[in-house]
Amino acid sequence: MLKTFVSQAIAAGLAVLIASAVIPGVRIRKGNTAIGIAFAFALLNLFFGWLVKVVLAIVLLPAALLTFGLPYLVFGLLVNAILLYVTDKLIDDFEIKGFWPLVGTAGLISVAAWLLPRLF
Repeated sequence: MLKTFVSQAIAAGLAVLIASAVIPGVRIRKGNTAIGIAFAFALLNLFFGWLVKVVLAIVLLPAALLTFGLPYLVFGLLVNAILLYVTDKLIDDFEIKGFWPLVGTAGLISVAAWLLPRLF
């Protein structure tokens, strides 16, 4: 569990740093804020990620039955976007302006969270 927490924190921190440099609409006001963002995102994912996953699984069930599970392909992206939105509201020095920057940053976090454990 600790390995997963640390992996999620590192992935979120790196992805947010990359997003702030690449995606317009994502801004970190201070350099060390990325550490706080990574820690807050990982804590939210640890404590509330399961709840968001359960609620989304129930909400997406009818669409999943009709499309043979297609909505579950973007399931992790949706969970990361919701948790990233909450992280944005919790941390003052972190700002995401708009829907597409939120989705892009959540996508980077999803890719980083998938890739990081496979590299180390």
